[in-house]
Amino acid sequence: MNTKIRVVPVLVLATMLGGCSSALRSDAPADRIYVLQAPPAVTAANTAPRNAVLAVPRPVVAPGLDTDRIALRRAGNELDYFAASRWGESLPRVLGALAVASLQGNAGFATTLGAERAAVRSDFELLLTVRHFEAVYAAGVAAPGAQVAFDCVLVAGMPRRVLGRCDAAATQAAGSNRMSEIVAALEAAALSALGDVRAQAVALARAASEARN
Repeated sequence: MNTKIRVVPVLVLATMLGGCSSALRSDAPADRIYVLQAPPAVTAANTAPRNAVLAVPRPVVAPGLDTDRIALRRAGNELDYFAASRWGESLPRVLGALAVASLQGNAGFATTLGAERAAVRSDFELLLTVRHFEAVYAAGVAAPGAQVAFDCVLVAGMPRRVLGRCDAAATQAAGSNRMSEIVAALEAAALSALGDVRAQAVALARAASEARN
């Protein structure tokens, strides 16, 4: 009698686990993962001071954007996220990597590193705040537009001091309401804004170096 009492809970547990394994199966499609890529860096004239090292700490982002979900904004400043679509990492990491790639070469800095990897002392530091990085749906328009806005400060390494601001913003219409087109619009707007950031940061760095010499 005692043996039967011990066996019954084990059989019940086995039945419950069998039911759970069936219930956990889902036919929902997996999330699509998107990345942002900068074009290959090329050597160009009018770069920052020779051999200058730029450190780019992870950007600070506006509330609601510190996530791997892809944001959209509706009328009335309602913030939402696209279903079944995500960035490959949280947005600060994604944009930090994009900024590092965009600011090196292409008339930018000779060496650009994420602050986490900058074991050597940097000559300059770029402090980036992301105010907007979302798709915007306007009334009566099927496809959204991408809105990107960066607040940016360039800081000298030694002695540490603020050299100036290099804010930038850009918009880009998506070709259609398809997710791939929306991500492409966000990427194009981001690269356009970072191009403006790069030009302003280079000018500030050159002016600081010339004033020091």
